[in-house]
Amino acid sequence: MSDGLDKTTLDILNNKPLGHIEHRVLDALLGGVRQYLCIVPGGPGTGKTTFMHQVGDCWAIAGHPVVIFEGELTRASMLAKSLTRITDGGLTYEDMYSGDMSVGKREQFDRSVDIYARSIAERMFIISGEIKNAGMRKAIEEVADRYGEPPLVIVDYAQIVSLPQELRIADERVGLKLVASELRRIVDEVHCPLFAISSINRTNYDKQTTGLQAIGGCNMFEYSADIVMSLSIKGDRPEERNANMLLKKRPVIASVTKNRYGSCGVVEFEFDAPAATFTEIA
Repeated sequence: MSDGLDKTTLDILNNKPLGHIEHRVLDALLGGVRQYLCIVPGGPGTGKTTFMHQVGDCWAIAGHPVVIFEGELTRASMLAKSLTRITDGGLTYEDMYSGDMSVGKREQFDRSVDIYARSIAERMFIISGEIKNAGMRKAIEEVADRYGEPPLVIVDYAQIVSLPQELRIADERVGLKLVASELRRIVDEVHCPLFAISSINRTNYDKQTTGLQAIGGCNMFEYSADIVMSLSIKGDRPEERNANMLLKKRPVIASVTKNRYGSCGVVEFEFDAPAATFTEIA
């Protein structure tokens, strides 16, 4: 251990948070935003994509670069959610896509676009469409070089990252292991915080909190992760959770079940779906 002890000591001292997310209770639980791989599993209706996009917007507003690999939503849909948050829900998804926006709503739309351009757009890099494993590292490194700091990376979602043709094999689990290994290498070699949204196994759809075994695809995602933070609809009984899922403002629980840099625990949120916003419940 004497060989390289000084370097190892410096690695410990230099492993400080790169910054903090706006959700203070959750941030304290996570130990801030660091060089780590965080898997974010969640079932339908939990708002996991919206949750991570909100984190990304706030990270950019704080002056840090963000790279989002978005395989689910279009860039227009993502921008619409950001504009909704900027207006505190005053400009809804329905307003923007109605095809007949009132004069007042159009003025609000233009103002929110201007705010987005000044506070988020310059440091937000959205790569939409097919998420290609081979191109992820290059895109992240280019942003890191441009800003002199590693970006916060969001992958939506882990199970649809595509492999090069020569690595595509019949056994889906083997392919997912390769994806999990590459996400781990990106974190270790590019030194960035990476949040990978994940599907969950169908057997866990009807549970208030989900364990490590709930991550969809293969257990390599669990083993590779520094943190596992699952989102689920609150409710003691299935019928209560089903009723809560239909609410426009629904209670959501973030459960940290694995954490190498902080504590495990539960944080409650209100997910205001029309406003595309999560708020911690004190």
